[in-house]
Amino acid sequence: MSREDIVPTLLSLARRSDDFVAPAAVEVVCPIAADESMRATLLESGALSLFNDMLRKRSDAVMEAGAKGLATFAKHDEQAIIKSGLLMKLAKDARSPRASHRDGSIHGLVALNAEIPVLVQRALDEARTVSDLISQLRKKSHALPAASALLHLMAIDHVVDMVTKSEAPGYILNMLKRRWFDGDNGEDGVGVLQRVLEIGPLRAAILDLGIVDALQSMLAGENSDTVYAGLQYLREVIKHDDGKSITCKESIISPLLKALARPRLPLQRNAAAILRAALIHNEHLRPVIVEGLLSKLGSRKAAELLGVTTALRVLSFDQDVRDAVVMNTNFWGLSHDYYNILKLEYDKTGPNFREVYQSVGFLIKCVQGVVSHRQPDDSQWLESAPYEFRKDHNTVLRLTNALERLSLPLSTLFNALGRH
Repeated sequence: MSREDIVPTLLSLARRSDDFVAPAAVEVVCPIAADESMRATLLESGALSLFNDMLRKRSDAVMEAGAKGLATFAKHDEQAIIKSGLLMKLAKDARSPRASHRDGSIHGLVALNAEIPVLVQRALDEARTVSDLISQLRKKSHALPAASALLHLMAIDHVVDMVTKSEAPGYILNMLKRRWFDGDNGEDGVGVLQRVLEIGPLRAAILDLGIVDALQSMLAGENSDTVYAGLQYLREVIKHDDGKSITCKESIISPLLKALARPRLPLQRNAAAILRAALIHNEHLRPVIVEGLLSKLGSRKAAELLGVTTALRVLSFDQDVRDAVVMNTNFWGLSHDYYNILKLEYDKTGPNFREVYQSVGFLIKCVQGVVSHRQPDDSQWLESAPYEFRKDHNTVLRLTNALERLSLPLSTLFNALGRH
């Protein structure tokens, strides 16, 4: 193959929407771009336009290849990048509501920033990319995509500084208060929150604005969904060292104990996990936590008893907790009922008898040092608690609820459908 045929052939291969061929072709193009004459041929053949198009592909491998191609040209010939106008186009597309345009453009900008940071910064400033994305955090329909875009752009150092010193931390705190991190239409809102909290300067700015008060307010509410969201958000915050300070506040213990009484297992699981973290990191809260739990062992409400016995079981790794349980009269009263007749008050949305009875049994065995192969691994059980989105965001539940409101029984409906 002649020298003149190499470039068209490689670019033709790179145009394929293929996870293997296209990236491989770009891998060959990048080294030859160091040669001035070959680079000129690549430019004449539309290489920059091709790399830009590759950023729009759904495939991560193809998008990565396109970004690498642009960065390679920037390294050897930044004037070609400037003349092409690609930087401004990428900066404008980075604030686009269309994910296919936005995500690839941000990927390209981050790659280019490694080679021409001053030019990338200038393009972002002139296009008002960061300020526009920050403004979008105020609107529910745009908030999560805008937050996700900003987080990707914060791989660029000066963007981190711009975001943390702007109104963005306040807007993000407002998103948390309004439960926008629940996500809509399949969006992974909690995943976005996790990424927000992974950026130290941004996390610190949000903590300084009063995230503790916001979360405590959510936990103190009467709405079960709001309490559940508050617990899930709190779990994400306390994964970080500066966030663990929230669990040292005695005022947060009472809402956690109250949450254990709610007839919703994932919610109870989160409350138990946070109580466990509070006990581990704050010795002075041990009496408040343990006495609060033991006082509720006398309850015979199915949901509350399940929550309390679960929490005590996950805290029973601590010898002092086990000793306190064994010495408690409520525990012995519960043990008596367990081995005789355990009468419970049920909630229509709460646990069944078997679930509560099993939880009580596990607690009794734990504090008495009896090993059971049926007992769950508490650390794994607590970690495997994914956030369940609100019912109104769940298509299956929404359709089921709509059908339940019809007078026509589901069995009749399915039989009718089967005849057609």
